[in-house]
Amino acid sequence: MRARPILEHCAVPSEREVHTLEEAAGCSLPSDMRAWLAIVGFCNVDDDLSFRPEWFRRIDQGQLKGALLFAQDTLGNFYGHVPADGSIVFFSRAEPAFAVLASSFRDFLECLESRQFKVMEWVESLTLAPYDWQAD
Repeated sequence: MRARPILEHCAVPSEREVHTLEEAAGCSLPSDMRAWLAIVGFCNVDDDLSFRPEWFRRIDQGQLKGALLFAQDTLGNFYGHVPADGSIVFFSRAEPAFAVLASSFRDFLECLESRQFKVMEWVESLTLAPYDWQAD
């Protein structure tokens, strides 16, 4: 039985704040992520994964240039959205490596729920691919 809630809410951004995030990132957020922010907002998920406005930033180099970081876990790993195909990607902090987690933000949330929100266990099970920061 859980003694604490899975979600710790921080703040629901206004439409203007979401637009500011998009402008800073240089891309639109996917509709499912916009819906999440409108309903749930910025939050911590099971104390291991945080959605904060300061994590939202664009990747400016490497093979996934243009991807949008949106969350960080307790180990400093980042989670990003790839606008080209909608996928959600894990970026390792410990090494230049990544893994595709889901085909969409909604799929990412559904996978996270099916894993009982244990994002760190999910991360430990990933097979990582090298990330080429020099790629154009």
